[in-house]
Amino acid sequence: MKNIISTEQFKKAEVEKILARASIMEASCKSDKIEQILKDKIVACIFFEPSTRTRLSFETAALKLGAKVISVENAETTSSAYKGESIEDTTRMLCCYADIIVMRHPKEGTSDAATRVASKPVINAGDGANKHPTQAFLDLYTIQKEHGRLDNLSIAFVGDILNSRTLRSLVPLLMLYPNNKFYFISPKELVLSADYRKYLTKNNVNFVETTNLDEVLSKVDVLYMTRVQKERFSNVADYDRVKDSFLLKMEDVRKLKKDAIIMHPLPRVNEIEVEIDKDPRAAYFRQAQNGLYMRMALLLFVLDL
Repeated sequence: MKNIISTEQFKKAEVEKILARASIMEASCKSDKIEQILKDKIVACIFFEPSTRTRLSFETAALKLGAKVISVENAETTSSAYKGESIEDTTRMLCCYADIIVMRHPKEGTSDAATRVASKPVINAGDGANKHPTQAFLDLYTIQKEHGRLDNLSIAFVGDILNSRTLRSLVPLLMLYPNNKFYFISPKELVLSADYRKYLTKNNVNFVETTNLDEVLSKVDVLYMTRVQKERFSNVADYDRVKDSFLLKMEDVRKLKKDAIIMHPLPRVNEIEVEIDKDPRAAYFRQAQNGLYMRMALLLFVLDL
């Protein structure tokens, strides 16, 4: 039995196999010849935090592979968690009904707690500001498709660097490939946490922290925009002070390399001008589409199929 809790659990050989499987899933979807490999399987999607792309792409992935889906949305108020049931007991119950559990929770470490009692594979679909491994895998797949490589890249993460679980999950995957450089661009209130900065330094990662987006635009192959996450702030005043720190405009995009790509985990609020959507370098909707293929691959991965 395999779980997917963090991207740091993966070796490069496994990552390569998963990327290759996602490519096969994409080809199958586009040819409309999808093998029903998960026929007679049930996938449980339990989300304690709101989600559009992650939940629906996992459910679609399961259905396309022939599985059935049981799903709980807003589980904090619509499941027995509302009555005080622990995540461990919720997990035990889900393992009675389903073959795979896909779980999102606002509390860091919840997926780890679930795996300690689970008898079925658990997939972390986001645990607070901690990790989001399946997002990272679809991001990696997107970069590979768009650039044809995963090495010798300059990648800039912009916005809410402190609370970005996508950053914390994607960087370890890109660290498996040589000569990648990272830029972390944020207001001073949302810089890298001390522990993550220490982690990067310990692993000899080439990274630069700055508050100046303009000086980085012409240097990067991937511009990864992130939303300032209102739900991670304890008061609205702090959020209002930083929410508009980095808003990508067409005048910024003109400074990018011709083959650079713009990514975003979505949802977007106002950090990317809608006009930019028409630019071929805007890859964020293609990125979201890739989530279907990658999550098909990951469902198969946890069952060793």
